[in-house]
Amino acid sequence: MIKRQEKFYVTLLSPEDRKRYRHIKQGKRILTFTVQYETLVEDQWLPVIRYDTAHRVVHKDLLDLKGHEKKVLLGISDLREALLLADEDIKTNWRRYKDRYLRGRQG
Repeated sequence: MIKRQEKFYVTLLSPEDRKRYRHIKQGKRILTFTVQYETLVEDQWLPVIRYDTAHRVVHKDLLDLKGHEKKVLLGISDLREALLLADEDIKTNWRRYKDRYLRGRQG
C-alpha cells in the first residue's frame, strides 16, 4: 500500500499578505488540496481567496470583508492541474484580489 503524504507551508507574499498551501497525496496522485491567500487586517489574518477540493469538487471561494463567499466551480477534474493553477493564480494575482477584497467586492 502506498503511504499518504501531506505537505503544508505558509509563504509570505509581503509583511501583510501570505499564502497557505496544503495538499495530501498518495504516490503521485493528489487526493485533496487547499491554497489560500490571506491578508492582515487589524492584526487578524483573513482569507481573501481559497482554492480547494472541499465537497469533492474543485472550486474557488472569493470572500469579502463580511465573510461572505462566492463559489466558482472550476470544472477541472485533474487535481494536480487544478493545484498548479490555484498556486500560480494566487502567486500572480494576489494584489488584485487584495484590492477587490478591501473595496468590499466579491467578483
